[in-house]
Order: sequence, then structure tokens, then C-alpha cells
Amino acid sequence: MDRFPVILMAAALAVLTGCAAALAEPDSLPESSQESSLPSSETPSSPLAVTSAGEIAAELEAAVRAVRQPAVFDLSGLELEEPEIAVQNLFYSLLGEDPSLKYAYRITAGLEGTLLTCEISYMPYRTGAFPADWQGIEVGSLRELVAVAREHLGEDQVPLRLTDPSLLPDDMSRALQQVGGGYLLCSLSQDGLYLTYSPARDLTVQDCLDALSQAEELAQTVVDEVTTPEMTDRERAAALYDYLIGTVDYDRRYYTDPAQLPLESQTAVGALRDHLAICGGYSLALQLLYEKAGIPCYTVCGTFGSENHMWNLALLDGEWLWFDATTDRGLPEGAERHFAQTELESRQSITGETLRSLEALLGAAL
Repeated sequence: MDRFPVILMAAALAVLTGCAAALAEPDSLPESSQESSLPSSETPSSPLAVTSAGEIAAELEAAVRAVRQPAVFDLSGLELEEPEIAVQNLFYSLLGEDPSLKYAYRITAGLEGTLLTCEISYMPYRTGAFPADWQGIEVGSLRELVAVAREHLGEDQVPLRLTDPSLLPDDMSRALQQVGGGYLLCSLSQDGLYLTYSPARDLTVQDCLDALSQAEELAQTVVDEVTTPEMTDRERAAALYDYLIGTVDYDRRYYTDPAQLPLESQTAVGALRDHLAICGGYSLALQLLYEKAGIPCYTVCGTFGSENHMWNLALLDGEWLWFDATTDRGLPEGAERHFAQTELESRQSITGETLRSLEALLGAAL
């Protein structure tokens, strides 16, 4: 298990374990050149006289939930310092309190006399107001989003046309953490029109693609060596799990000399080539091994006791089960305590938001 502070996703690539990345806020994500807002005819026609910041906040929330523009605010009965900034603070506080509303990603405000006019920018997949002649790749689910992101890994910008208005921005951001193998950070643009990729540390995109290709080759070699066509999925899963926990040591530099911890130890390359990894390397390696063996598998970020940690979910015999190779490292064959578990053990924990995102990605309850 790995102890480290929760940091923004972009910074997480500098010391990525896959466990501690926090979701980027809307104003920190890449932004496309196109914006979308609802027609002005949907904006209430008469100014709304307000006497408190709470009344402004209530109207902003009502507008966002209805995916419309807010009323013009009449501030003649309210003394408000720097009203343009104040309304922006109220807007972003609303998104912080209810992340499901992040499809509204920006607000601009202008004051003329006592009238404050605001305009909210909405992701086009919620409004249907895509830019004219938009030719983005159609994506209708989190699984499709992950598949498209993997297929176009490392491209400059990947245009999207999200078709399911029920998708939540935070769920999409968490789903994209399944992409990039610890080398490339995949992000959704503020307006949801593009996928973009950022390389880890001081690497180039090509460096990252080369490392990911090496990880794929290493994983395929292991699968070929330790599994046979006659094995069931459960037998393949057990053989690959035994291989991983029996051949990979924990990189103690995480605790003793974190500044010297190499990126490789946080990826499948460290686990499969160097046989040295921390939780991110173990879980990314298991995901890759299982996928090569035809077993659907995802990484999971949470905590083990008081430490941030990363493990896996995989589909066996029609059921999503939990796997924690890091915790079971070095155990003899057959003695695994965290292989194909139906429930998390008492020391393992994930947030309600993470659980919701996982269930949305899997299309199944956990």
C-alpha cells in the first residue's frame, strides 16, 4: 500500500501510482475552441430582483438543472462587491457541492448599471447544440469512451460526439483513468468535444507509446508462458495472479527514497520487466495480463487502512470480483487472501463517487 497526498490528475503523472489522482476541476481541463449555450429565448424575459447572494445561487442552480440561461439579476436591492466575481464564485461552489452538474462548465458575467447578465456554457451533449457540421466520433457509454480513448491513444485531439445526455462528467473523467497505463493522462475537454493526451513527467508522447508497446509485449509473453488454451477463465486468472505475486517485489524506495522512485515502478513495465513495482504497477500489470487472456479487468483507486491504494476488478464466471495483487505479493500458491473476492475486506475502501462511477462503467451493481 502506498501513502501519499491526493493531488490533481495532471500532477499525479509526475509520481503516478494510479491511486491518488483527484479529478480535475472543469476550469483546469483542456478547452476546445467551440462553445455551446442555449438559445436566448429560453432565458427568463424579466430581470430577477434579488436581495441576497442566496437568491442568486438559487437561480443559478435552477438554471443549471434545467439546462437554461439564468435570469438577468437586478441588484438594485443588494450591495455586492465585485458582482461579476461573486456570481462566478457562487457558480463554481454549486458545481463543487454537486459534481453531477459539471456539464455546466463556465459562467461569464457583465454588469450594466444594476443589471447583472450571466451566460452559462454547457457541454453540447446535454443541449444537443453541437457546432455546425461537427464530425466527432459517436460515444454513447463509458465503455465506448474508454475504447475510443485507447484506439486513438496519443493523438493530438480526438473529436467526440457524446450521444447519451445522462453521462456525468466526473464518471467520464474517472473512466478515462483506465487509459494510458500510467504513461499518458487522457482528459476530456471542458466542453466535452475532445479527448486529449498528456505525457508523464518529461517524456514525449512517443516515449510513452513505446513504453506502452513494451508493456503489451511483456504481458503477451507472460500469458503465452503460464496459460494454455485448455484452461478456464478462472484457471487463467489464477495462473496469472500467482505469477504476478510470485515474481514481483515491492519497490521499497516508495518509503525510503521516494524522490528516486522511477516511473516504471508505477507501471506494468516495472512489474513485468523489472519485477519491481508499487501498487500502481501491480494493478496495471494485472489489468494488462487479464485483458491479454480475454478477461475484462479494470483498476480501482481507494484506500487500504489509512493509505491510498490501487487494486483491480475483473469479470469471472459472469461476476465482477475484486483482486489485490499488491497485498498478496510473496504469498505461496493457493494462499491468496484477495483473489476473486465477492466483497471488499474491512481494510479496503472506496468512496461512494468512485463506486457509482465503477458501476456506470461496468453496467452492473457491485
